[in-house]
Formats: sequence, C-alpha cells, structure tokens
Amino acid sequence: IIISSTSTRNTSSTLSLESEDKRRSRNARASQMKNCKNTNVVVRVGTSVTAFSLLVTSSCALIRGCDAFHLIRGVPPRLTPLRLSNSKFPGIMAAEEISSPSNGFEPLTWYDDYDMNNNKRCTAVLPDDELPPDIDTPPSMHNKRTLYYQQSLLTKDEATSLHNAAERYGKFVESNRIAGVIEDGICIADSLGSILKPILDFKILPWAREVSSTPALTVADALIRTYDPSQECLHLSEHYDESSFATIIIPLNDPNEYDGGLFVQSGASPNTRLHVPFITAGDAVLHKYDVMHGVNVRRGKKRCSLVLWCGENEESVKSKTVPWVIREAKSSVHAAFLCAVNYQHGILGFSRDLEIAKQYYYWASRRGHALSEYKLWLMEDDETNNGQCLNES
Repeated sequence: IIISSTSTRNTSSTLSLESEDKRRSRNARASQMKNCKNTNVVVRVGTSVTAFSLLVTSSCALIRGCDAFHLIRGVPPRLTPLRLSNSKFPGIMAAEEISSPSNGFEPLTWYDDYDMNNNKRCTAVLPDDELPPDIDTPPSMHNKRTLYYQQSLLTKDEATSLHNAAERYGKFVESNRIAGVIEDGICIADSLGSILKPILDFKILPWAREVSSTPALTVADALIRTYDPSQECLHLSEHYDESSFATIIIPLNDPNEYDGGLFVQSGASPNTRLHVPFITAGDAVLHKYDVMHGVNVRRGKKRCSLVLWCGENEESVKSKTVPWVIREAKSSVHAAFLCAVNYQHGILGFSRDLEIAKQYYYWASRRGHALSEYKLWLMEDDETNNGQCLNES
C-alpha cells in the first residue's frame, strides 16, 4: 500500500490486498469490543466540546485540533458547565465529571542521555504497540517517541510569579480554571504575557528548540491550567495534541503537594499509562504530537501548570496546519492514525475523504496500531449499517 497526501481516492483495490481471512479476524477482534465497558470520550476541538461514546476495551484517543467537528456515537457523558467565551481554550481543555481511579499509575523512568554536543539531558522513550509477526520492517519511527525533562528550567520565583499572576489577573473559566495567555500566536492577556515573554524568550524556547531539534519552534498557544481535587473536575482524559508539533508542560506549584498529575499512555489500553514525575515547580517536560497523555489529580492541593503548544515554525502557527502529520505519516503509526482522523472529518486543513482515511487507518492497523484497527472497523461497520438502511428503505 502506498500512502501520501495525494493518494488515489479509490481504495477498493488497496484494501482488497487484505485477505478475507485476515479481514474476518480483524473484524472479529474489533467487534469483541462491543461487549466491553462503555467508555465515554470527549473530543476537544476549537471552541466546542463534543461528547460521544465508544464501546472499547480501553480508552480511545482524543484529538485536540483547531476546527470543530462532530462525532456522536452513543450517549454523551456529563460535562462540566462552561462559561461562554470567545476563546478556544474552554472547549479544548474542558474537564469531565469522571471519578479518578483511587490507585496511581507506575512512574515513568527518566534516563540520562547526551546530545550531539555531549550535553547531558534526561529522556524517556515510549514503546509502540507490538508489530504483527508478518511485518518484517517496522516504520522508521517505531519505538522512538521521546519525552524530554529539564529540572528547574524556571526558578521557583519565576514559577510562583506566574502562578500568582494567573490567580490574581487571569480570567479563569469557572470550574475549568483556565487562564489563556497566548492564542494562535497572539498575546491575549497583557499582565500574564509581560511576565511570560522574557521567560519564553530566554529560557523555555532555547531549551525546547534544542531538545526537539527544531530551531524555528514557535509558541502557538499558552495557558495556565489549575486542577483542584476539592472539586469534581480534576481529570483530563487521554488525548493527542495533534495541532501542536511539540507540547511543553511546566508545574507552577510544588508537585509534591498533590497526588497524581500528568500521565502518558503508550498504547490503547489504560494499563499502559505511566505517571510523569516532576521534582519541583519550574521543571519542564516536552513531548511531541504523537504522545497520548492526560491529567489525573486524585487528592491533595491544587495542581497549577503552564501549558505551551508549539508549531514547528511561524508559518504553521499562522496557517493552523499540521505539516508534520503529513510528512511523518509513512514513518509513524501515530501520524498515520491522525492523518486518517483528519481526512475522515475534514479538519486541520484536510479535505474530507473517507477512502483516503481508510488507507491510513489500514496502514497503521497492519503495523499493530490498535486504535487504527478499531476506527477502521467502525467505519466499515457504519457503511454496512447505512447500506442495510438504504436497502430497507
């Protein structure tokens, strides 16, 4: 199968490369999910929050993007009421009224690494889903998703000043506790922006550009987010930050004051979740768009953090496009999956094309990506059901 942004729109011959036995086996595995626990999913895109329900063995991926689209399948979960706002942040970062598990996740282990200039840095590499035995050559980015950690990138005073300024001047959305600072590359809160800008220019961006090997990395969005265990809304489901080439998270208060926090999820199952440990306020973690992650604060004091979503350059920020997803779709099952989602729903500059979406889902599923396998089955199941309805009518 050949996949590119200009792939043919007729996939009947491509999908027929899958033997009937393999197709039946794949559909059987996916259909087993219909008998499992009903998992609520919230899609965070643009200024809206759309909820739908999937029947899966584990949590499915969430996509954070720029354009609103609608996916409704089943009964939506209860959502925290949002105050009306012109900002996209309330919709993107809305918390659900979902009780967090009482037990925590195993911690992610950081390892010392050295860059090309022999500078020491801390990294962690996430595994991908296991390749099927009939795939001889893995994608070039297989098992290479890397997180970067920098202790005390911000001083305690710098972190505290941002935290206090957000509490004092930030226009927090009720119940969701979000203070936007930068949106689509434009500062929307002068009081917070005046504190953040020098920290961005002289500390955060130089470090982020170096570890990501992206010299033109540009901040698209910046916000300060608070999770309060005394409130019901202290949970953010697992999701991909697709519209962000790189995401940076910096705790602004002592991470030892609360249990839980940021977690990453390497596969489709919640059993693959790992807690991301921070030592002190001002520490920083950077990961790219292909890392599924979420937040789970169980008890203790509030968790307040600075979140930065970055484009690979100024052009991608202005155009609100994701060229990295297209570029890496033949190297990464995660990029292929996200490309398929974009084509399926016509978001982030992609024209809606269900046949091309199938190709990407199929390519990723053949390389072990369970979410792609399930999404492909859903599309085929919907087509079958719709065909039956047409025949009956």
